Amino acid sequence: MATKINVRSPFYIKISQTNIATATLNLYVYTGTFVANGSVANPKYTITKSVVTSGYIVFEISELVRDYLDIEFDGQYDSQAVWVNAVITTTVSSGSATATVTPDNANGFIAFDGYGYFEDGINPELSRTYLQSNNKIFRLDDQNVRVPVFTEDTDSVTYRYKGETKRTQTISSSTNTNGQIEYITVSGSDNTDTYEQRVLADGGTFENNSLLDAFLDSVDIGLVDELYINSDSATQVVKIVTEPCTKYEPYKVTFVNKFGALQDMWFTLKSTESLNTTGETYKANVVDFGTLTYDTYKPQVAQYNKLGKESITLNTNYISEDYNEVIKQLMMSEQVWLTRLDNPAPNSNNPETVLAVMPKTQNLRYKTSINDRLVQYTIDFDYAFDKINSVR
Repeated sequence: MATKINVRSPFYIKISQTNIATATLNLYVYTGTFVANGSVANPKYTITKSVVTSGYIVFEISELVRDYLDIEFDGQYDSQAVWVNAVITTTVSSGSATATVTPDNANGFIAFDGYGYFEDGINPELSRTYLQSNNKIFRLDDQNVRVPVFTEDTDSVTYRYKGETKRTQTISSSTNTNGQIEYITVSGSDNTDTYEQRVLADGGTFENNSLLDAFLDSVDIGLVDELYINSDSATQVVKIVTEPCTKYEPYKVTFVNKFGALQDMWFTLKSTESLNTTGETYKANVVDFGTLTYDTYKPQVAQYNKLGKESITLNTNYISEDYNEVIKQLMMSEQVWLTRLDNPAPNSNNPETVLAVMPKTQNLRYKTSINDRLVQYTIDFDYAFDKINSVR
């Protein structure tokens, strides 16, 4: 069994040996198929440390591993992880010896862009099945729901509606990094959300008209209200709550959560957008000394280096208290994307646009049903790019 590493928090490897003098760590970081016992060409790092406290030496590897873990999201939900092999050779006062990392290095480590809280202690693996903190998920009517699970320990997922089992999906473990997280979906399709997207993904043509829109508003594909996430040790129940469409344009925010997995959150109430501009000015000489005149349509104060950045304010619907943890992880995430529905990018058949954003809201008071009766949040985001194309 591979040990999970959450590389936004420190991960320590301790090697103990009688009379240990030095330890050399060969750290292998790679994607693709796992290779046991460190038999990978060319370690990414070779580090030698001398003993400080008699009997053991400690290495911290998270910062090193994270350099090789690039998280991307373009609308496709992919497993993004890296394998880590740590091979340590030690020297003692009487010669040299080879030591084995604990846990057994033959199983290696699998690293995700997650983190533990202070309360989780040193080297927390966190969940080895369901890779979200909330046990209730709010979905938009006729929109897909993706739930990330760790494939090594998850056996199957059962989809239920009104107490009846609709189907059961077997989850298979993988020795490849692209199979460590599986995003199970209520519609059975990994990378499509709406009926329109499913038609386009199958090569069909979608015709927009009022009658079809009315029909689609009355049909929900893949409706379930419970997921049973099954492993050898336990079954975790996740509730699915379907929100009806509102008069406001919905937005989907996708972020890397505490477990290093992509997680979706819907904002379905009022949204507002704004533009903030910056620039510099200088005093221009507009006098024509030949005629000793100047044109009044020429600016005496001229502008240059004018830039603009857009922001958007989003509102959730009324949600449950366990979304306090989701909001917390969203605000602490370093990778966040906003999906705009029915706003396709140029030359694209995808009726969505995915844009990088950054949470602008810095402070948050957690809400509870006792104190606030209804739990609802407003979050400000900055788009993570200049409005004027300045990419060079």
